[in-house]
Amino acid sequence: MLLCSSLLNAQQINKEAPSPVELNVGNNRFGLQFLMNRHFAPESKFSFLSVTSFESSFNNDLNNLDFINNSQIGYEIYKGFGIATGLSVNRVSGLTPVVGLEYVLANKEILLVLTPTYHLSKNKNLEGLALLEYKPKLTEKVNLYSRFQTLYNQNLETSKHERSYQQFRLGVGMGNCQFGLAANVDYYGPARVYKDNYGIFLRFNFK
Repeated sequence: MLLCSSLLNAQQINKEAPSPVELNVGNNRFGLQFLMNRHFAPESKFSFLSVTSFESSFNNDLNNLDFINNSQIGYEIYKGFGIATGLSVNRVSGLTPVVGLEYVLANKEILLVLTPTYHLSKNKNLEGLALLEYKPKLTEKVNLYSRFQTLYNQNLETSKHERSYQQFRLGVGMGNCQFGLAANVDYYGPARVYKDNYGIFLRFNFK
């Protein structure tokens, strides 16, 4: 937190990078997701990456309430590749500081994020987050929007699975808005308790 505070005081975050917020509604649950991926300034090697997902059943069952956040400060070493440190939290592993690597490729058609991290906790978890967006133009005003996002968390102390998910999105985008079909597949704990959710999503890019 001290590192984050000092960096924010030193440089203003680049306001040109959009921060998408997504609502998805499916057959079993509804959810929200927030993504922030910004350099602190256009030429800065420091960046802030945060991926937050929240899901809940429609009857507000606390056993189906789910929250995951991965937030980290990255330092670019060479063309999108760098080192990172931050925090990870989920309902199985709890809150823990992390260190790891980070690779980000971003242009008008593709966003690729890869962040393998190591948990600085007694369980010594190893976690990987990957996100790929592909959004080519279909017409002058309409883009295809597709996304694959996955997370895997392994407990190295017990050599067992703790938390993982896969998310799929396919739709269209117009301006700062995207919408279409959504599918989420989640696994919890060593027994890999399975939960799925299929429906639609609506996404807006805030600038």
